[in-house]
Amino acid sequence: MQFSHNSKYLFLYFIKYKKEFETSFVIDDDSLRNKLIAQYGNYFISSKGLKNKLYILSAKTWITSSFETPIGGCFHKFRRNVFHLGHGSPLKNIGLLEENIFLFKKVYYSIIKYNFSYFFSVSDVFHKTWQNSLHLKNNQILLSGQSRNDVRLHFNQLELEKKYLESGYKHILYAPTWRPYGDTELCPFKDLDLNILNDFLLDNKIKIHLRLHPCFDDQEINSLLTLTNISILDSNELPDINELLFSFDLLITDYSSIYIDFLMTEKPVLFLPYDIDVYEKYVGFSIDYYKYTPGPKPECMQDFMIDILKLLNSDFYKKERLLVNELLNPILNNQSDGNAEIILSKLV
Repeated sequence: MQFSHNSKYLFLYFIKYKKEFETSFVIDDDSLRNKLIAQYGNYFISSKGLKNKLYILSAKTWITSSFETPIGGCFHKFRRNVFHLGHGSPLKNIGLLEENIFLFKKVYYSIIKYNFSYFFSVSDVFHKTWQNSLHLKNNQILLSGQSRNDVRLHFNQLELEKKYLESGYKHILYAPTWRPYGDTELCPFKDLDLNILNDFLLDNKIKIHLRLHPCFDDQEINSLLTLTNISILDSNELPDINELLFSFDLLITDYSSIYIDFLMTEKPVLFLPYDIDVYEKYVGFSIDYYKYTPGPKPECMQDFMIDILKLLNSDFYKKERLLVNELLNPILNNQSDGNAEIILSKLV
């Protein structure tokens, strides 16, 4: 298991604000576990060895962000409550709703659901998606914000801003989605001119930070990195983008649900769904993409630059953002502060 996503932030909430609970985090990587113990204290354990396994199995509550449980196996929910926090809103089809799903995955999803007592959802908009993804009962879906968006738990935010976001500039996060059927195109415009784009960024004091999947094509990345104001936020150096997400002035994405988190800041989003027909065929969406993506979708570089300036310097699409935010993030809590308390109230 990794120290990431919603499980990480709910764990940080417990060890800082709810010390009356006995809280442990399972990390089997010895090096990472020792590093985390040095940083946070002796809260981290391994699932290796009989003693550790018996301790984990004795717990009344398990919490995870994925289908991976502290100990492998089936039917874990019958001896304890097992909560699935998820690691993002299900904008794309998931579970049994996946396009072109193989038989062995259907069998896997049909069995794995018996490991979990409850699933958290950020909005009623996604309720049916969660329910149909694993054929869950209605009462297994719990409504709550995501602990990873609880701003009180972003302990390193100011430090990271100083390191990555130079003052005096507008900072844009460009976070495209990985595609199972082919390469992801960056700035996918037929009229793309790197010299013009470079001048535009320099003249308007804008920096673009790329957050890419590890399997990305290096050749395409390298061509953009010749531009003065474009850089990569490497996942090896900055493993958790959530700690810095709310500090950006604008987000660019295509089909990543990261924009749903970013909407809570009320800051602008620009979308580049250049291959939406192909993506819908191979992956699919759980909701109406165009209805719930409140931002411009430029198809040429000229419009791309114009839309960026309008988003950064006016209320362009603000009304639409606020409306969609109320639908996809109904538990606003002063832009997400307090999500961990809501989750706790449903755990006990």
